[in-house]
Amino acid sequence: MKKYGGEFKKMFDIRYAKSVKKDLNKIDKKHLESIKKSIEVLKKFPDISNIKKLSAHPLADYRLKTGDYRVLFDVCWDEQIIFVLKIGHRKEVY
Repeated sequence: MKKYGGEFKKMFDIRYAKSVKKDLNKIDKKHLESIKKSIEVLKKFPDISNIKKLSAHPLADYRLKTGDYRVLFDVCWDEQIIFVLKIGHRKEVY
C-alpha cells in the first residue's frame, strides 16, 4: 500500500493472460524493456497518463500507449487487479 494525501491506497496487482507470452515473443527485444516498464506503471492505475477507455473493443476495456505498441487490459475494481490481455504493435492490436 502507498500513502496518498493522508490515506492509504492499495496498488493494483497485474496479471497476464496466457496469450501475452506469445505476443511478447513477436516483439523486437529493443522495445520489450520500455513495454515492461510501462506495464509496471499500471500498478498506479488510474493515476497515470497514456491510458484510454475503449468504447467498443471486443477484447479489452482499456489500452495503454507505449511508443508504437499498445497494451490492452481490463480492470477488476473490487479486487484491485489489472488483467493484461494483449500486447502488440498499434497496427495489429485493434
